[in-house]
Amino acid sequence: MAFLQPYMLWGMLAAAVPVAIHFWYQKRGKTIEWAAMRWLGEQTTLQHRGLRLNEVWLMILRCILVILLALIMSKPVADWLTDTGKREVIHLVQADRLVTDTYRFELEKAQRNGEPVYWLGTSPEKADDVVRTTDVSSQSKYLQQNINALAGGNAKDFRLYFRNDGSLKSRVYIPGEYRLFPAADSSETKQIDLSKNKPAYKATIKVLLDYRNAAETQTVRAALAALTEVYGFSFDIQEKVSAARHYEWIFTDHPSANPQPGTIYVVSGNAPRWDVPAQIIQLRDRLRMADSELVESGRLPEWLGELLVKHLGLKAANAPLSKGQLDALFEKVPASHAQEEAVLRPWLLLVLILLTGAERWLALRKTSGSHG
Repeated sequence: MAFLQPYMLWGMLAAAVPVAIHFWYQKRGKTIEWAAMRWLGEQTTLQHRGLRLNEVWLMILRCILVILLALIMSKPVADWLTDTGKREVIHLVQADRLVTDTYRFELEKAQRNGEPVYWLGTSPEKADDVVRTTDVSSQSKYLQQNINALAGGNAKDFRLYFRNDGSLKSRVYIPGEYRLFPAADSSETKQIDLSKNKPAYKATIKVLLDYRNAAETQTVRAALAALTEVYGFSFDIQEKVSAARHYEWIFTDHPSANPQPGTIYVVSGNAPRWDVPAQIIQLRDRLRMADSELVESGRLPEWLGELLVKHLGLKAANAPLSKGQLDALFEKVPASHAQEEAVLRPWLLLVLILLTGAERWLALRKTSGSHG
């Protein structure tokens, strides 16, 4: 048996409270002599010599009630409630022509066997035909979301078909068994090496430095000059906004309300916001020696070079991941125990109610007996 909240089991220690209270009331009180004491002494002694049977059962019931309450709060899951039968096989496929062409035989066989096939997307979509003419390379980021939706808290047997282009970087947790079917395109160009391809980009890159602080302007100018010297990039830098001009890169210290399409914004000295477009790069620190670790460590030119390479598309594709790297990204985890816990909980509550009724019956019987 497993527990979803095992720390609640510490509450079982409270079972000692009914025992302590029980023996506390069994303590012998101070004898006070009074006129009629000699007529009652013998009867009192007979009534309270030792522990009466119904009081012992009452103490035991109260201890069990405390233990049962702690058990319910710890949310136990019985292993015997877990389905050990054959799991449903689910095929989750990235809607990519390379993937469907590579594994057409496996997908068609799955459909003939009546196994469900889903397209990978923002939400899983049932596939009627295993051929897709549109390549959507960004679908891999929805892989975990789709797996969770299809599993529904239960263990499944997943078959995952996806394009192995290095875009999958975060870990994927799978409830149940799984098999991977990666598809790699050997014809894709490799990553460009800036040090071996000089100049890496022959066109002039238009840049706007829109800072209120001259120190930041000077810092970014120096970083761009380093990129020109080392990698041969050509920059056309302006410090005044021209409405008729389109900029590939805008460095500023204040948020942009209407960002230009196709322009990368580097906004420094502002608290990051979650609702900004992806083209806006947010930096909490100002790009000055005293404020920014990037500037102080001398990594600002390198960081800007990585942004530039990504923006210009100089990295045509990421390198495919090896089998070991793919195995490290995927991890098998136990299925959610929510359903098993939901089945077990009502029975525990029923036992708690019955024991509470029995405890109240014994307590009332004791009270009526003491007054009778």
